[in-house]
Amino acid sequence: MGEIARRELTGLKFFEPLRRFRDELHRQKEHPNRNLHLDEHLLLLLLAYFNPAITGLRQLVKLPELPVVDRNLGLQHTSLGSFSEASSVFDPEPLRRIFLELSQEARVENGPRRPQGLPADLRILAADATLWQLLPRMTPLFFEQPRSRAPKPALKGHFVFNVLDQIPVEARFGERECDERQVLPQQLGSGALYVLDRGYQSAQLYQEILRAENSLVARQRRDVAFTVLEERALTESAVKSGVSADQRVHLGPENEGVERDLRIVRATVECPPSRNLDPKHKRGKHAAPGKTPTTHELILLTDRFDLDASDVVAIYKYRWQIEVFFRWFKCVLKCRHLFAESPNGMALQMYAALIASLLVVIYTQRKPTKMLLWLLQLYVQGQAEWSHVEKELAKLKTSAA
Repeated sequence: MGEIARRELTGLKFFEPLRRFRDELHRQKEHPNRNLHLDEHLLLLLLAYFNPAITGLRQLVKLPELPVVDRNLGLQHTSLGSFSEASSVFDPEPLRRIFLELSQEARVENGPRRPQGLPADLRILAADATLWQLLPRMTPLFFEQPRSRAPKPALKGHFVFNVLDQIPVEARFGERECDERQVLPQQLGSGALYVLDRGYQSAQLYQEILRAENSLVARQRRDVAFTVLEERALTESAVKSGVSADQRVHLGPENEGVERDLRIVRATVECPPSRNLDPKHKRGKHAAPGKTPTTHELILLTDRFDLDASDVVAIYKYRWQIEVFFRWFKCVLKCRHLFAESPNGMALQMYAALIASLLVVIYTQRKPTKMLLWLLQLYVQGQAEWSHVEKELAKLKTSAA
């Protein structure tokens, strides 16, 4: 029995980075007749992501009744009503601050390689938004209006993702109608290169990014308005990358748009055929890809005249890394299942999931994967020693090929 207990306790060090926040979180007890504190609420949410046996809210609140969980984590019994009420009364801001602080500590050793022409101190940040479709009974919480054929209500997460370090560094949550171009200015830092898709096309947004001492590589729609000021010569590597034009331009109508001159790089890229064996059969924008290679024209806007045109194309391709993160976050980490129906409760859960994702990176220095999560789940449950986890980590590449 002593050996079993020792193995159970080994998984506790996985939550060690959260110890310094415990006193602050434990002081938050928002209901005089409830014994649930914010630190306990956070631990329960984290256990849901590191225990594949938990698939619902009722199973989650049953965890403190288990002697192993009670003895090792000190979680008290909480009722279903207490946990549900906590989703409405606890402020998600402390969890957001923990997420932002941990994001400064997390780094991976097998992230994408930095482009050769990019300064060593310049971060590459990809920004994008993703949706969580909500149940019909959640509709009144987001929309106070009569029934219509409008799109179903959805929770929208706006993320900023560090491409080279493979970690989220900013996240905000709101309604479906919340425009990405209005949210990103609130998430801007400085000294970074932002990689943006066509949904962020806005001269005003580009101006705010540049004024904050940042750079950008942003894909443009075909109707973008600009005036060509100079045709730049193409290098051999640019031609091999499919670049057809490299121009110095003024974005927007005359005497309007962005204050400084910018650069337009046009390139034709080929996408490999889809490997999906059972594609979704849809029409229009979300039609299933075919089984043959497809070509696309990229119109890329940037302020970086010091980079070769081929490097600009390569940097934009890194934007796909945030889509890979969305798959990890929503599918592998199983963050599509919501434990709350209120906007406040959803934000608590999302920030807890982001903290869980960062804990994986902090302890492994590797990009989160399905197999890596499985190993850590076994470790947290006391079914695997940390030495076995380290042995598996040693098999992973320490740098991207």
